[in-house]
Amino acid sequence: MNEFSFSFPHQAETMAATVHPAPGSDRGVVLLPGWGGTRYGPQRILVAAARALAEAGRTSLRVDFRGRGDSTGDPARVTLDGMIEDAVAASQWLEREQGVRKVAWLGLCAGANVALGAASLRPDVTEEVVAWSILPFMEHKEQAHGRHDKSKTELWKFYMKKAMDPEAWKKLVQGQANVRGAVRTLRKDKEGDEEERRRKTSRRDILKDLDAYRGRCLFIFGAAFFQARLQRQGISHEIQWIPGAPHNFYTVEWTRRVIRLTVDWLKSPESTLNSSRTGL
Repeated sequence: MNEFSFSFPHQAETMAATVHPAPGSDRGVVLLPGWGGTRYGPQRILVAAARALAEAGRTSLRVDFRGRGDSTGDPARVTLDGMIEDAVAASQWLEREQGVRKVAWLGLCAGANVALGAASLRPDVTEEVVAWSILPFMEHKEQAHGRHDKSKTELWKFYMKKAMDPEAWKKLVQGQANVRGAVRTLRKDKEGDEEERRRKTSRRDILKDLDAYRGRCLFIFGAAFFQARLQRQGISHEIQWIPGAPHNFYTVEWTRRVIRLTVDWLKSPESTLNSSRTGL
């Protein structure tokens, strides 16, 4: 195989990637790992997929997001929007260096959210989006912050009510109250949840921004997270179910199935799979 690894500069960092060329093809696929993953994917599923796609005539690019894998950057500063920017930069490299004119995005887990985000920014060059085990989108920034403030307020109300409860004080004196657990809960809410939520929440409403996208979507996962939303927006899509498969499609057989479904779907000029069918 003529695949090779390389790196390219992006926003003061260096991104690591591996390209699997399909000579003579002007169509490419950008493969995107999950939130904390690398360009290899669990059980090297992204490697196997990229090779299969290259053999099917699609120049394929696997990339490590900034702060992940072999790319430089601070892991604690990774955000969903930053990952989308990285994906867009990877697609531009394919166009510039490999002569790719049309792109498909293939993402696993949070990488699938990134794929949709990138498609919403580049509808002119995007033909398809393939989402493996996509996560439900968090609300965009304003909604997420409003909900967090409300939940934190409710949590403090709960513990203040406990503080005024004589029975709670009785348990405290007798050593029956889980004080340490309560403190951990409040500290986590204060120090961890908000920052983590902010990093995983886009500043944009990505699903709304997909209004400009007119390509195809293939979803392969264990639950139809937002099929109804896609139907309302008129986005052509198909959902495939792989019986018994967990989130990352572990085992050789599940890996083979998810790759075969993806390659067959991308090779077909029009939809040939039935919506919401079971993957064979």
